Amino acid sequence: MGKKQIIGIGVFIVMIAIYAGVKIYASSIAAEKVDEAIVKASDYADIDYKKVSAELLGMDVKISGVTISPVNSKDIFTIDEIVIREIKGDGDIPTALSAACNGITLDSDKLEGDTEELKELGYKKITANLNIDYRYNSEKKEIDIQEINIDADNMAEITARFHLSNIAVEAINPKELISLLFTLPQVLFHSAEIRYDDDSLVKRLLEYDARKKGLSSKEYKEALFADIDRAIAEEEDKLLQDFLKEVKKFLEDPKELSISMVPEKPCPVARIMRAGKAKKIIKLLNIQIKS
Repeated sequence: MGKKQIIGIGVFIVMIAIYAGVKIYASSIAAEKVDEAIVKASDYADIDYKKVSAELLGMDVKISGVTISPVNSKDIFTIDEIVIREIKGDGDIPTALSAACNGITLDSDKLEGDTEELKELGYKKITANLNIDYRYNSEKKEIDIQEINIDADNMAEITARFHLSNIAVEAINPKELISLLFTLPQVLFHSAEIRYDDDSLVKRLLEYDARKKGLSSKEYKEALFADIDRAIAEEEDKLLQDFLKEVKKFLEDPKELSISMVPEKPCPVARIMRAGKAKKIIKLLNIQIKS
């Protein structure tokens, strides 16, 4: 083997050693940050994890083997892996966040309260993935929730996007619910898009409700669709008629449903809260659905 080859191999080994060393250092720093975050969250939940690693090339931080138990509760949630792609801001609430929770597991036997309905639906154990990506502009007081995605195995997948303004994230104190209650009514709602893809949840909910009412699935659907047809016939507003028609279409064959909310102008959340009835909210936010 020539000197150049030996030198080349030596340089390569040194590079690997440097990369490994930097990665170990980055992982240790990441672990410190995670521990700091866990201390901050200790008022809300007991959190434990097995491992923290930092990917230098992608700058991702991965937290593996996470267990969460809310304070004053015996509920236990486990997460296989939390991947933090980006996080900005020094406050309790990040001004930018891009993260995923993979392998969230909820076992009904490990949850407090009445879980019989969950079991009746056939969901003894639920496994899901969560993805979230948002940006907050402190100067404009606008938050752009680019994606919230929840994908639950054998249940359904929901993807949502929101645009809100007149919201001061820095003024919200997670430890004081009252701060959120004062802030929320002032928020301006600009738009939202929601997509729902059903796997089995809606079908099971309809069958479960039919059993509770002592009806067969066929009898239950006939009565349900008759009620919707009657509501369509009595409704004079075309927007509401179209809304009900799409609801019926979806319930006849539950697969996917898209919902858009684009009011004529940004609408204060306080006004939405005062609207009360579903009909008023549909018209106020110009809610349209497509099955």
